[in-house]
Amino acid sequence: MLFPYVDKNDPFVLSPESLDSYLSQGWYRMGGHVFTTHFLFFQGKPFSAIWIRQRLTTHKFSKSQRKLMRKNAKLFDVAYGPRVIDTEREELYGRYAADFDGRLSLTISDSLEDYAHNTGIFNTWETTVREKVSGKLVGVSYFDLGDNSAASILGIYDPLLSSFSLGYYTMLLEMAFCQERNLDFYYPGYVVPGYQRFDYKLRLGASEYFDLRSKDWIAYEQETIETNGPVEAQRRKLRELAQRIHPNEPIETGLYIYPLFEAKLYDPNTDNYLAHPYFVPLGRDSEYTLVLVVYDPSEEAFMVLHCSLVPNALLTFKDTHLSDTAEASYFTDLLQVEKVLLRGKSVEAIIGVLEQANPDTNF
Repeated sequence: MLFPYVDKNDPFVLSPESLDSYLSQGWYRMGGHVFTTHFLFFQGKPFSAIWIRQRLTTHKFSKSQRKLMRKNAKLFDVAYGPRVIDTEREELYGRYAADFDGRLSLTISDSLEDYAHNTGIFNTWETTVREKVSGKLVGVSYFDLGDNSAASILGIYDPLLSSFSLGYYTMLLEMAFCQERNLDFYYPGYVVPGYQRFDYKLRLGASEYFDLRSKDWIAYEQETIETNGPVEAQRRKLRELAQRIHPNEPIETGLYIYPLFEAKLYDPNTDNYLAHPYFVPLGRDSEYTLVLVVYDPSEEAFMVLHCSLVPNALLTFKDTHLSDTAEASYFTDLLQVEKVLLRGKSVEAIIGVLEQANPDTNF
């Protein structure tokens, strides 16, 4: 059984306890669905998605956080309640999106897949921030409540007031609200080693992260993750294998980037799409089948896989996903795993088998 590094579910109903269970396993909300991924693709290369959470039962707001909350409390009124999506909030979202450096959905309703005729399966609440004097809405955040946990989903604010850190402020308010309700955990999503855009989540306080090896939540340590994150571990181990196969070649010879690892998010009904962003090819059995090696960071083991090409794949990816980089070559045909041929914990175990089989490595 292959570990589900990328997966998506579309439950018809979702109890508070079920949301807790999903979140505790490194799953999260995406629109009207729940999904998980442990790999991401930015700037033409794979990154690790590290799911984090705050343990609210032991969390204490820092001196700087308390200072920000006191300062903003003098200027803004805060309210909590079941989510509202209306013209006032959508206009604020429009101002926020126009100033945002990146891709966003067109509306709040589109982002949450939460429409007037279909409010979805989540118990979504909101935090609103208004100017005390004018009553103008300047910040809104949406978060989903479970039985003993909450997940931060979307935060927007007036870009003219960015100096008040309203996005960060509403996350702190969400945490305080959840503590008052005696919830145990707060899930802000993932952080990405080497990609600083998501690092603001680490400012919330001491974090735990979902460790693929233990399948448990452990204390977040930056150095450990930068070495043993799921993408980092794959790249390091497969480079070692590729160098053993091609000892006289440049370091990246034989190491391929596979940007279609997220195919199951587009076609969740198929379970056997290749879900690894790196592999070392060993050879082709035929025009449409090949043998390759991946490294499974969950089991800390190499796997030799027999894969087939998916003809006429309907997945569409941006050209930037498929352009060449200096780091490695791309393989851009969609693959599905037919069989696991071999598992091995060490490079030596894999090399020993390959030397006996003497496969055609002309890829």
